[in-house]
Amino acid sequence: MADSYTHTVDVRFRDLDPRSHANHAVYVSYCEQAKAAFFEDVLETSLADAPTVIRSLDVEFERAVTLGDRVEVSLEVGHLGRTSYSLTFSLAVDDERVATARTASVVLGEDGTPTPLPEAWRERLEPYLDKDDSPDSPPDPDP
Repeated sequence: MADSYTHTVDVRFRDLDPRSHANHAVYVSYCEQAKAAFFEDVLETSLADAPTVIRSLDVEFERAVTLGDRVEVSLEVGHLGRTSYSLTFSLAVDDERVATARTASVVLGEDGTPTPLPEAWRERLEPYLDKDDSPDSPPDPDP
């Protein structure tokens, strides 16, 4: 079983839409906050300095999140390719899942074309790799 990285996010007033629950786009922001913390803690680099772009994003919503909720965002690595990787996110409040998300990202070289994942990243990401997730893995854009 893969290690899971967890980051907690507090729902704030600015996250709410007119119906008093977190706007759907905010769930993606919660995932990005967890990803940024993961990059700092695990890859020892800031997300701003990481040469990656998101190629795809998929979110499934299960229930509303409201003001005062503490969202536990757990993430695992779903796929490690030559130039790409995917992350799977599970968002929960009080141990009840509220959403899941998956991103596929590509590492870019200075010329803006796909480049191999740094070996140091691969070594640090492997403990978080969910080996059962491979059937849904996105194809590597540069095999």
